[in-house]
Order: sequence, then structure tokens, then C-alpha cells
Amino acid sequence: MSGVVVTLIEEGPAILGALKSGYGLIRSFFPDKKKDLQDVSYRVYEDEQPKGKFRLILVNEANGWNKAIRIYHGNNHTEIKAGDSSGSVAKGNSHLKYDMQTVDLSFQNNQYIALQLWKPKALGIWYDLEEIRITPANKSDYDGKTLVFYWGTDGSTYFHDQNHLIKPYEL
Repeated sequence: MSGVVVTLIEEGPAILGALKSGYGLIRSFFPDKKKDLQDVSYRVYEDEQPKGKFRLILVNEANGWNKAIRIYHGNNHTEIKAGDSSGSVAKGNSHLKYDMQTVDLSFQNNQYIALQLWKPKALGIWYDLEEIRITPANKSDYDGKTLVFYWGTDGSTYFHDQNHLIKPYEL
């Protein structure tokens, strides 16, 4: 009989023999949204952006895997990305990289703007971690402001320290 053999190792499947042993190694191979969301925090800054728009910034540790925020607005989408191979080094802290974009807050036909948080996981395959929706009802929470996502390396506590939450003007 030929084919791939999948065995059970401490409550987790060995994937194509790539993982030799250990439940923790196998578990980390698959997305764990609850755990991954612990690496993300955000702040909204009132910094006089133009009305009808908001600025979106993604900040990551410069040595961390790339992270991305996809911005879906109507039939179009764009993306900001920061990490080890993308983004710009922050002027105020060379340990950090960032990317940013100004987002138009115009809505037609009850549309919404979706901000989807994306990260690579097993074998570098990207998956969507979370979606935040901006609607006409909550538009004022973002209008003329800057929304900054701080997204560290898996398990890092770097952004748990308030002093590491770099301000938009420090980028």
C-alpha cells in the first residue's frame, strides 16, 4: 500500500512527516485566532487628518514576519504590509517597521469598509485573522483620525509596554 501515512502524536496529527513530535509544535502549525489576536493592539489618534478620511497605519517589529491589513471598499481592495521584508523603518525606533494609507470614508448603498488582518502561518500561507467593519453608523469614530495597529511577532510582549506604542508623528 502506498501513500502518505498520517499518525497521531499526542492528540495532534503529524503532517506529511514534517513534524517529528510534540503537541506544541503541531498545534502552532495551525491558526489559533484567539492566541494570535493577543499579539495585536490598536489606538485611535486625533491628529487632524482631513474630514471624510482616516489614516490607517500598521506597525510591526522589524524582525517579525510580515503582517498585512487589507482594506476592502466597494469592489476594490488595497493592502498595507509591514515586517521583516516590507514596510519602512520608523524614524523614532529602528526596531519597528510600518506602512500606512489614507482611506476615504465615502459610502454608497449602505456599503461598509472592511479592514482584514492577515498573517502567514503554516508553510507561509496567509490567513485572515479578524475583520473590522467601518459603517456609516460608526464612521465618526474614525473620521479625521489616525488608526494605528501594533502587531508584534508571535508571542512577543514588545507592544504590551505602553512606551513602545510609537505615535504617528514619530514614524
